[in-house]
Amino acid sequence: MDRVSESMMNDFASEHGLTSLSEDKRFEHFSSFITVGNHFGGTFDTEEVLVGKAAGIDGIAIIINGALITDIESLTDLDSSGDFDVTFVFVQADRGAGFDAAKIGNFGFAVFDFFKETPTLPRTPEIAPVAAIMTEIYKQAVKFKRGNPACRLYFATTGTWTNDLVLEGRRQAVVNDLLGTNLFREVTFTPLGAEGIQRLYRQSKNAIEREFVFENRVTLPEVPGVDQAFLGFLPVPELRKIVTDDNGGMLSGLFYSNPRDWQ
Repeated sequence: MDRVSESMMNDFASEHGLTSLSEDKRFEHFSSFITVGNHFGGTFDTEEVLVGKAAGIDGIAIIINGALITDIESLTDLDSSGDFDVTFVFVQADRGAGFDAAKIGNFGFAVFDFFKETPTLPRTPEIAPVAAIMTEIYKQAVKFKRGNPACRLYFATTGTWTNDLVLEGRRQAVVNDLLGTNLFREVTFTPLGAEGIQRLYRQSKNAIEREFVFENRVTLPEVPGVDQAFLGFLPVPELRKIVTDDNGGMLSGLFYSNPRDWQ
């Protein structure tokens, strides 16, 4: 592991009381924290998303209307809230120094199998409750007013993604297989190397900065403790620059106090 990624992982482990774990386990927690945190703006315990020894998958997060759903009871609490906007996040953390086509394929197959009504892989004690939540969600598909759930896959290593034709072909095959189920409105598979890991961790620690063109505005009077304030309106393309990440996804942490951001 490169020194920068290792330093960040150790910083995370120290902050969350995980220093006694092996490096493999720390990397699983670390990878789950930065990837799930990319879609969920609240605080969470990585133990809530790790799935133990489930074949091919290290972490699963289910986010509905901006809430992290970790049990059936949490889902029941949302039953009366109307529409469901659902995102599934899957994480595979491989501490190796590069990407491996076979491991990418195994990860993709495990995610595909997770959504099967009759799975091929065994449901471990850790993954069975998550699968039960998934099953219940699809029973309430009438609430998918925005569209079917989104599915986000992250394969994290400390290597470098070079767009190798074999690796890219395997990655795209996973996306196509999942899209072919007609269960999702969108599927993304992000190969997360050292650069991506470091970027996501910095993003979790730092303030968010964005540049945009704000032409139609007026300057508001001075407010104590505020250097400058404006009132105005933006074209949607400029607004998107503020509220989305580098992959076009919602910056949920930006609206942490706004319960309507998921809409």
